[in-house]
Amino acid sequence: MASTILASSPPLRQGPAPFFVLWALLTGAYAVWLMAFWPGVLGEDSVAILQEVQNPDAFRSGKTVVWYYFVKWLYGWTGRVEVPVGSALVLCAGMLARILAWCWTQRLHKTLLFGLLAIALAPHMVYFMGTLYPDGLFAVASAALLFEVWLCVQRRAASSASLLMVAVALPFAAFLRPNGLVFLAPVVIACWWLDARSRLWTLIIVSVWSAAVFAGSQVHKSTTQETQFPLAAFETAGFLQKRAMNELWALYPHMNDPWVLQKPKVSPASVEALSRKHPIEKIQQYRDPAYWDMLVFHPDGPQLGALSDMDKQTVVREFWTYNLWQNLPDFIASRVNVFVSAALAQGGFPASSYATNVLPRVSSQSSYRLWHLDQLEHFLKKVHAKSYAWRWLLWTPWLGFMLLAWASIRGMRRADAGLLLISIPMIIQWGGVFLFSIAGEYRYLLPFFTLPLVMLPAIAKGYPPTHLDTRTQANAPRAAQGALLVTAP
Repeated sequence: MASTILASSPPLRQGPAPFFVLWALLTGAYAVWLMAFWPGVLGEDSVAILQEVQNPDAFRSGKTVVWYYFVKWLYGWTGRVEVPVGSALVLCAGMLARILAWCWTQRLHKTLLFGLLAIALAPHMVYFMGTLYPDGLFAVASAALLFEVWLCVQRRAASSASLLMVAVALPFAAFLRPNGLVFLAPVVIACWWLDARSRLWTLIIVSVWSAAVFAGSQVHKSTTQETQFPLAAFETAGFLQKRAMNELWALYPHMNDPWVLQKPKVSPASVEALSRKHPIEKIQQYRDPAYWDMLVFHPDGPQLGALSDMDKQTVVREFWTYNLWQNLPDFIASRVNVFVSAALAQGGFPASSYATNVLPRVSSQSSYRLWHLDQLEHFLKKVHAKSYAWRWLLWTPWLGFMLLAWASIRGMRRADAGLLLISIPMIIQWGGVFLFSIAGEYRYLLPFFTLPLVMLPAIAKGYPPTHLDTRTQANAPRAAQGALLVTAP
């Protein structure tokens, strides 16, 4: 039996003050962090994009054209790494402040406090937003965009603030990473429930940004990382690993009867293609169960990325037509291993001092630790160390996963358009990371850590649901529409 509770507490009068207060608070906190870790946290991916900006004709970082132009316009014209890092922090602060300010006006004070302390000011979240990687900005922008989609569908209209935030978040959510394209769909589909003015402006924003990104890709040909070959090479290398059980077939010949005799685990064509430059023994030596980097980037490793296009095509073809089906249990076990490693925040992270290895390799005018805030840096490092020690609990996106499952089930049961539009893209994201990730990198799951910023307001204010058939709600009394309806099983 279900119990129904009505809470008709009216929202506060909406205005810009809460937003600007929270934006100033977050920007100030992020500025203090950046001054302590000046010019920001830099890693090998930072080197790659900076080198591409400096010499676009000779170098490709494998990043999207949006990330290239973001760094080019902010670093290429200034020569200072802290400019794109600081700009990303200011953008993230603005998008987070928008959601938190809305929670304030709706009297969702607990949600506001949780989002502020556990997400917006979480030590590792600030760390990733202040790293010259696109992942932190992508995670915040995806949450901001989905929040506006849900809010606009609930209201049947897009306010000026929502349109502005969609215009800011869309390029970073949809085009900053290749897997972000899925976020275009909910924005376009949401127009079905919007009034004519909101629909027009939303489609204009989508069209303008899509055209700009397309034009940018024609001017600068960025080469994003392949999807199929890394997966095929990583998993095939795993299938080739020596295992104790495989030796039993040689030790006990009587087991080699037709009932248990197996085909080769890996096709000869795959072995020939992979061993074109280095022997299989080297692939076995450098294969890591949760990372593909050793197979590609280690200077003494097999460097599978240097294989010819024909050999790469062979590896991919043989993987989908033969190797996968001969090793399906191993493939599933590998997928689970990589995904759980990432979900438990077991991935590699650039050290806060790694900028000393990056700045000499690029033509930057940035100074390392310009402000010399040694005591503040020491304190923040201790905070990061404490957080890192408990990362398997504090960093993990399990809350986002659980809220996503809840929202998906409830959205389907109640035909709630708002919940479905924010749930389905994230389910697709989850499936893509699970199936195609070739490194147990926590940063790939960062959007699920920020997802509660979208889901918690939807849970608190998503009643009565926004049905696909809106005739019943349209005929409901105005007082009932404004009430908060919570149904507990």
